[in-house]
Amino acid sequence: MKVLEAILRTRGEVTFTSREVGRLADTEPYILNTALYYALGLASGRYVDTSYEPTYIEDTADITDIYVSPAAPTDEAAPNYVTTTYNATRDEYAEVNYSAQDDPNAKQNLPSYGRRRSLAHGTPLRFFIIPRGRSVADLERRLPSYVRLGKKRGKARLDVKRRPSTRQTGKFRLNHPIGAYDHPDPPEGNVITKAMKPTPLVMQGDYTGEYISIDRGENDPIHFPAGLIFLATKR
Repeated sequence: MKVLEAILRTRGEVTFTSREVGRLADTEPYILNTALYYALGLASGRYVDTSYEPTYIEDTADITDIYVSPAAPTDEAAPNYVTTTYNATRDEYAEVNYSAQDDPNAKQNLPSYGRRRSLAHGTPLRFFIIPRGRSVADLERRLPSYVRLGKKRGKARLDVKRRPSTRQTGKFRLNHPIGAYDHPDPPEGNVITKAMKPTPLVMQGDYTGEYISIDRGENDPIHFPAGLIFLATKR
C-alpha cells in the first residue's frame, strides 16, 4: 500500500494563534488537520459564516477514503520564526484613559496593539495522507502545489512523495501527531500530548493492535494506528 508524505514549506509568514500570553499571540509549529482538509481542497465550508460555529463534521462527511494527519516540524530543519508588532490604536492627539470599571469600550472587540510570533519563510512541516481504497496516483494529481494557511492566508508550497507502507499487528509507538479525537482508543502508555485549538494533539503513545508502518528509507518508519478517521469520536 502506498501513502503520501507531504512537506509544507512556508513562503512568507504564516500566522494563527495557538496561545496568547499577555499581548503576545504565539504560533506553534503544527498545522492541525482541521485546517489541512480545507487547505488541500478536500473540504469546503460556508463562504459567509455568521454563526461562528465550526462545521468540520458536516464538511467532511463524504471524505471516507482519506485520512490526513496534522503537520509537524521535520527532523531535518527547525522551524523559523518572525516576531512583529502590530499597532492599531486610534490616530488622535490625546487618548481619554478610563479605569477598567468605567471603560465604555470594555465589551467591544476593538483593534489593539501587541506582538505576534509567526512561522517565517522557509519553515518545513511534514504530514501524511493515507488513502483507503483510493488510488494514490489519482490523489496526488488532485493535490495543489501551493496552499493558503492561517489568519492571514499565508502561502506554503506543497511537495509530496509516495511512500510504501504495510499493515502490521502488535505493539507499536505512535511517532507522528494525530488528532486526539481521530482514534477511539487512547494510548496505553508513554503518552505525550499537546494542547491545541480546536483539537489537542497526541504526539506520542504506545498502542496494541493493527497499525500502519510507513517506510521512509534511511529514516525511522512512521507508525499510525489503523482505522484513523478525522474526528472519529465526534461523529
